[in-house]
Amino acid sequence: MSTSDWPSFLDNPQDIRNLYDQEPDLNSCDLFSFLMDERGTSITLGFETSHMPQHRHHEEEPPRANSFEFYLTFRDVRQVNIEGWNGPADKDITFTHDLNGAILAKIESRETSVAFQATSLSLTTSRVSLTSRND
Repeated sequence: MSTSDWPSFLDNPQDIRNLYDQEPDLNSCDLFSFLMDERGTSITLGFETSHMPQHRHHEEEPPRANSFEFYLTFRDVRQVNIEGWNGPADKDITFTHDLNGAILAKIESRETSVAFQATSLSLTTSRVSLTSRND
C-alpha cells in the first residue's frame, strides 16, 4: 500500500483528517527526524511539508505560516533492520499490515533501507510555523 492512505494506519485517523481534506503524501514531505527510543521501544518520524492544513486548530499560529510539521510515533517496535543511511531525500515510504495486524513500515532511498514492525501508530505532535526557505 502506498503512503497515500497512511492515515488509515493511525490509531485515531481523525487526528490528521480533522486538519486536512487531503492529507500530504509522506513521500513528498521532508523526513527530517528519525528517533529510536529503546526504553519505550518506539520510533518517531518527524515530517515537514509546505502543504498546509485546510482546517487549522492551532491557537498561537504565526500569521503567515508556511510550514506544517508533524510527528508519527510507532509503538512496540520490533525487528528493526537498517542498512545504510544516506538521508532519505528521494524516498519511498510504505506501510502494510502483516497477517497478525502488525504495521510493517519501510523507508527506502538511495543507499538507505529501513524496515520495522510496530503494533500501533499515532500522530503525536503537529504544529504550523513560518519557515525561511531557499527554494
